[in-house]
Amino acid sequence: ASNEKTGKPAVKAYVKVYAEMDNGQVRFYKDGYTDHRGRFDYASLSTNEQDHVKKFSILVLSEKNGATIRETDPPKS
Repeated sequence: ASNEKTGKPAVKAYVKVYAEMDNGQVRFYKDGYTDHRGRFDYASLSTNEQDHVKKFSILVLSEKNGATIRETDPPKS
């Protein structure tokens, strides 16, 4: 995650991920905080749920940069 204006990493930003599953159901998937590089592994779980995800919706909240929502397809295996 990064600041859209400056391009700097959004360090310690809260991330909440929802997934649209292949059956059309939308549900909470994962949450956490970005690391010192502004990164958060939104897709990995210790189950096979990712195999059934059609699309991710990712909310990033940062005290400095506000909030943004992104949608993305799951990474290719």
